[in-house]
Amino acid sequence: MTSAAPSEPARTGLTGDRRRNLERLFAPRHVAFIGGNEAAEAARQCQKIGFDGPMWAVNPKRRELAGLPCYPSVQDLPEAPDAVFLAVPAPLTVRTLGELAGRGAGGVVCYAAGFKEMGAEGLALERALIEAAGSMAIVGPNCYGVINYVKGVALWPYGQPGSRTERGPAVITQSGMFAINLTFNDRSAAFSHVISSGNQSVLGIEDYIEFLLEDPSVSAVGLHIEMLRDIPRFARVAIRAAAKGIPIVAFKTGASAIGARLTVSHTGSLAGSDEAYNALFHRLAITRVDTPAQLLETLKMFTHGGIPAGRRLGAFTCSGGDAEMVADWAERYGLELPQPGAPTRERLVAQLGSFANVSNPLDYNTAIWGHEDKVEAAHSTFLADGYDATVLIQDFPPLGSDIDRISNTADTRGFLAAARKAKIPAAVCSTLPECLTQDIRDLALASGAAPLQGIRDGLFAFAAAATYGARRERLRAGDAEDRYRLAEPRAIAGSARVLDEWESKRLVAGAGVPVPAGRLCRESEAIAAAEAIGFPVAIKLVSAALPHKTEAGAVRLGLASAAAVAEAVAAIKSSARQHVEGPLPDRFLVERMAAKPVAEMMVGIRRDESFGYVLLVGAGGTGVELARDVATLLLPLTRPDLMEAIAGLKIARILEGYRGGPAGDVEAFGDAVLKLAGLALEKDRSLLEIELNPVMVLPRGRGVVAVDALARSADVAGTTG
Repeated sequence: MTSAAPSEPARTGLTGDRRRNLERLFAPRHVAFIGGNEAAEAARQCQKIGFDGPMWAVNPKRRELAGLPCYPSVQDLPEAPDAVFLAVPAPLTVRTLGELAGRGAGGVVCYAAGFKEMGAEGLALERALIEAAGSMAIVGPNCYGVINYVKGVALWPYGQPGSRTERGPAVITQSGMFAINLTFNDRSAAFSHVISSGNQSVLGIEDYIEFLLEDPSVSAVGLHIEMLRDIPRFARVAIRAAAKGIPIVAFKTGASAIGARLTVSHTGSLAGSDEAYNALFHRLAITRVDTPAQLLETLKMFTHGGIPAGRRLGAFTCSGGDAEMVADWAERYGLELPQPGAPTRERLVAQLGSFANVSNPLDYNTAIWGHEDKVEAAHSTFLADGYDATVLIQDFPPLGSDIDRISNTADTRGFLAAARKAKIPAAVCSTLPECLTQDIRDLALASGAAPLQGIRDGLFAFAAAATYGARRERLRAGDAEDRYRLAEPRAIAGSARVLDEWESKRLVAGAGVPVPAGRLCRESEAIAAAEAIGFPVAIKLVSAALPHKTEAGAVRLGLASAAAVAEAVAAIKSSARQHVEGPLPDRFLVERMAAKPVAEMMVGIRRDESFGYVLLVGAGGTGVELARDVATLLLPLTRPDLMEAIAGLKIARILEGYRGGPAGDVEAFGDAVLKLAGLALEKDRSLLEIELNPVMVLPRGRGVVAVDALARSADVAGTTG
């Protein structure tokens, strides 16, 4: 799903007046509930959470809602309400919004469905809603509403078990039912705010994040995303979040292809929307999670555990099996488990007994189980070696059972005391999610540690926090907003045109990307061109109708003589006639053969209406789609991010010099990629798509050469080229 065309800027987004009205919505002096049963339930939830300001009900057909006397109309309200829960049918929603805007209301939750999700008629109705809303802050439509657990406001038509809090993560979801499910969690994830964003007609996810960044009660932001309506603005807001130290965790669902437009390069089939979202999140230090459980555990780690300075984890378990699970998942998520030094091992053997297996993870044994002081001492000894974070793996029997919990609880207290002394991020984590009971979660929270439920999700959360800590530093640099904002291409005015290889290579050569020495010639001139360039040569038929010449048999390589060139031209013509309609063009490209490379790479860039420019870099050649050893990045591109992406490819081992082979000129390849990215961003360029494949990476110090190029271009509004 790609984002819809943005609405008129003055009608949507977090403008000055609308920001003030959103503040009124989340911290209202008074609230109005308009509608029937859903409005009545929202009023009950607002009463339940402790709102103590005036509450008014509007319904011309009822005398009361949830014990509130009903006013017959908006005009009859005592004054303009700061916040409104509006639950009437879609057409009446639009009319009522106009009345509320006329009264000077602040913000409105529009519960009704029946807008753009229903097609053209609903889209027209949603446009009318935007018009009627004026400068009011509108949540929805087609949403469940908002809860502010800090201020004690619930504009929410469904039961929720949450209670007031002083600080916690805020969650913003596009799915209303998912928001409800999150409020039901039994994981000690106490939210500061819950926002069901619905259709995002006036305010989008990016607006809510920007607003929440100014609230000191927000420790982190959790997102459920189906689509983002303004990705460049989302990126700018996320950069500010990193600068303020507010982590963002995203649960993205509903992947689809980036563009519906025809694509002629491999780039289009390799860079789907999910890969672009991954690139966006990595770029912006946003943690992407795969499950709702990971969302909650990661938010808890950020809020209560903290941000590790690195990836060195000191882990404690009370069984060998648990230790093995920690080791397995730590390796999977890139966490380091440094082993205790010799002096530490000696002290731990004295504390745990000669039969102790001193390692990391440390399986502290029955010699100290249940002895809080001894557990604290042993864990303090272990942590003295210096770690970035620590975790205790411990499961507990259900509350109310007759199974002993005293020893487990004593061990937990000892660990928490040692962690406090070490002054590093800490968590108590169960192997099974349900085996970390409420009392132990409360104990961890009171000690400044995260209660994590499930060993896999718990260690994922540690790794996510460490990754965020490292990644956010790039976004805190003084020029981060300029370096990491997304490029926003201008509107396309003309139709797309495929450039042939000669045109494409002239384009990239002009940007400084090395290409082979070559000549464009007729069939009759091919032998002379080859002799002038020098054998061996390659020869190709030049036609925009043949973007993938290898499949059409329109390429011959390694031609070492005039006779070989003549034979190659005849063979190319014979093969290409089966792939080209009409007469064949009499245009051939003769080029010097490139030297044997260390590796064949590819780089491609596609213009995209949502993400700006999407860049793919990876292993190249004819098998690029089969290998799929590629990384996706967004423009503009920094050199450190590019080199990090290249180092993460499987082919990086070959580029580094595999099994005694020569190392490739990775720096020169990086230069070529950055030059191509610069070409795409040039002011008056109209590139829709460009791909270099393969790029021959020669031995270190000898550079690179792009032996094939393919581009697609269009006119850009306001330019001539």
